[in-house]
Amino acid sequence: MNEITIKEAPAGTQVGKWATFFLNSEMFGLRVEDVQEVMMDQPLTPVPLAPEHIVGLLNLRGQIMPAIDLRRRLHFPMRAEGQGSSLIVLRSQGVSLCLVVDEIGDVLELPTASWCEPPDTLATLHRGLVRGICPIDRHVVLGLNVAEIIGDEGRTGSTRENAS
Repeated sequence: MNEITIKEAPAGTQVGKWATFFLNSEMFGLRVEDVQEVMMDQPLTPVPLAPEHIVGLLNLRGQIMPAIDLRRRLHFPMRAEGQGSSLIVLRSQGVSLCLVVDEIGDVLELPTASWCEPPDTLATLHRGLVRGICPIDRHVVLGLNVAEIIGDEGRTGSTRENAS
């Protein structure tokens, strides 16, 4: 796991909790309130004719949800043969889905004031998915916009919670 050192924010500074993960050696973050759980790699059921980034369906205690390989979604190179992965289950706005990532990081408290707009050099493809960047230690955390990920997949058939 990558070692991260975070300086404590001064007292009274607003902070947000971010669940971090790594993908293609880049550090990403998701707001903790959007993360339902984190799991080691699980078997996925293939979905014929699904978009390339939907690598299957996850059956999580009877709840079926699409699994999105973020490497494919962000057009990163494929994982090396035998390279492990982990799953992050997201739930927001009554929609659940699973993200396949390379490695799980830590939960970090990041000062709200440290977040910046994504740079103009960020590819247009990624601009809607990245809500902001936060420099820390020797890394930059790219904060993902869960509403954008879920909104995109909501149009392709992700599951919604039953009213019962």
